[in-house]
Formats: sequence, C-alpha cells, structure tokens
Amino acid sequence: MSKDYYGILGVSKDANESEIKKSYRKLSKQYHPDVNPDNKEAEEKFKDIAEAYSVLSDSEKRSNYDRFGSADGRGNPFGDMDMGDIFSQFFGGGSPFSNGRQQSRRRKGNDIRINLKMSLEDIYSGINKKIKYKKSNKCSDCNNTGGKHDTCIDCNGKGMKIQVQNTPFGRMQQSVMCSRCQGSGNMLIKPCSICQGSGVTLKEMEYEFNIPKGLMDGEMLRVGGLGNAIKNGVDGDLIINIVEQPHEYFIRMGNDIKQVLNLSYKDLVLGNDDVVVKTMEGKIKIKIKGGTKVGSMLRIPNKGFKRENHIGDMLLEVWLDIPENVSEEEKEKINSLSI
Repeated sequence: MSKDYYGILGVSKDANESEIKKSYRKLSKQYHPDVNPDNKEAEEKFKDIAEAYSVLSDSEKRSNYDRFGSADGRGNPFGDMDMGDIFSQFFGGGSPFSNGRQQSRRRKGNDIRINLKMSLEDIYSGINKKIKYKKSNKCSDCNNTGGKHDTCIDCNGKGMKIQVQNTPFGRMQQSVMCSRCQGSGNMLIKPCSICQGSGVTLKEMEYEFNIPKGLMDGEMLRVGGLGNAIKNGVDGDLIINIVEQPHEYFIRMGNDIKQVLNLSYKDLVLGNDDVVVKTMEGKIKIKIKGGTKVGSMLRIPNKGFKRENHIGDMLLEVWLDIPENVSEEEKEKINSLSI
C-alpha cells in the first residue's frame, strides 16, 4: 500500500507548490536527525517527509502518484537510500544543520567580547576611549600557515574531491571537501617553531576609538577584524558592549532623563520662581507654579540625551520634602495651621 504523501506533509490534495514547500521546510527542521539525535522515530519521519516532498514537488511524479499511487509505478524511490543520500539529494551534499566543514568558505576566528563600563555623563557627551585586550594574532614567522606544508596526496592540492553515488535516479557526482586536508589543499609537514603549528600567537592589543553620544545600555559596537586570528583564515571581530553605570541622581528613560525633585510644602502651595534643578550640563533655575501636586511629572524640554537627530527631555517627579528633625517651635506652628 502506498504512503499518504499529502498526509505526511500535512497538506491538502489541491495544495499548490508554495504550500508544499512551506510545509516541507517546517517539518524537515522539526524532525531533522541533528535536532533529534539518536531518535530512530524522528529519523524515519524525516525520511518520509523527504520522500513525500521529492514526489509532490515534481509535477510528473505527483501526477503519477495521484493516478497510480506511486511516483513511477515501481515503488518507494527512497527504499535503499540512507540519510547521506537524502542530504545529497536535497541539500547539495550536506546537512543544513551541520557544522559547516563541507563548506569551502574561508574560516573565521572567534569574536572577542568586551564589557565597557560607562558613566551617564560620558554616554551623554560622547567620549574617546582607549582599551587594552589580548587576542590571538597571525604568526608573522610562518605567515599564519603554521609551518612548512606539502601538497595533499588525497586531493592533489585542490582541497575538494569528486564523490560519485548510485541513486534510484542514476549515478550522481558532486564536489566535497577533502577530509584529509580540510579543504586547504596541503598538509603540515614541519610545524613553525614560534606558533607550534597553530598559525597564531597571543598578543596584547590597544584600540582607541570614539564613542558617539547617547548610546544605550547593552548596545554593542562591532569592529571588524580585531578579534581572534585563526590558522589560514580571517580574523574575528571585536564586540564592545556598553554597560551603563547607575547614577546618584538621574535615571535614564530612553532619551529622557528622570530625577526626583523634593519641594517644600510652601513651594507646592504658593509656588517658587527660583527652584534650582540639576541637569547633565549643570544647574538651572525653573519656576514652580502654586498648587503643584505631589506625584506630578514636570518636563524640561531638550535637557535629555542627544542621539542622532533626537533630543530627549528632563523629567522631574515632584515629591514633598519632609524634614526628619522638627523642633518644638516648628511643631507648634504646624499644629496651629488650619487647613
């Protein structure tokens, strides 16, 4: 009895090519062997999904399946194929979840991440910073090669080999990375005496750069090529993570700056034209209207952070300034008030 390919992919019999492809991609990721290691059930499910898609994505095979119950009238086109064959058929010779060893792209060194603590004042104004850090650097003695090499005998220096497979669709050939030289085309025969064949040496670096105004806590600056080096590869990146330090008075709220403004009962009731307020650029005087309520949020325009074309405001949360020590005379005055 033939398998229900539509049911396996979870689509209707009148599903179009786009719906079939979308369902296949979703299910193949869900049941992929790399995502479900040592899970035979998931592996069989993945085979069924691949088999179903190979038929329903081909108009001629789909027509045969709809009419006769099989793609070619002779049975399962995946019956004698293993997982490697399926990967070759659908992913060009490698699992899409693999570690990339079969890719011919040049390797890249690891990135270096550095946390840079910054005061609110430095973030507000922008600043020039100089940092020191250690990284693996390309060995100058062997020019990052690791030493003396000779041509790989398996691939004759090409870094790739031709692999031929017999499949139900005929003999198929493809280029795969040489496993002996890992795609480099050569073999190390005499390691460098400086780097011991690694192609890299440890070095302390110094980097000076300008930090723009208004960066946010957790924002990252990426500098290409200043990360760790790797043998016969390209250097990784330097990633600088901005860490905002707490401030004594101010709290950042996006581009706005918030602070608590303690006012006396007299100022709240009668108002005051000369209340001194701290800002990131120094002290200023503001006017408090009479009848201002505790908990009110006052706004001073353009006294917040400057970021590109945006300028935030200073927010003042009004609190009542209650004295901790009250004299007897002051207590009598308070008790005499009739409010």
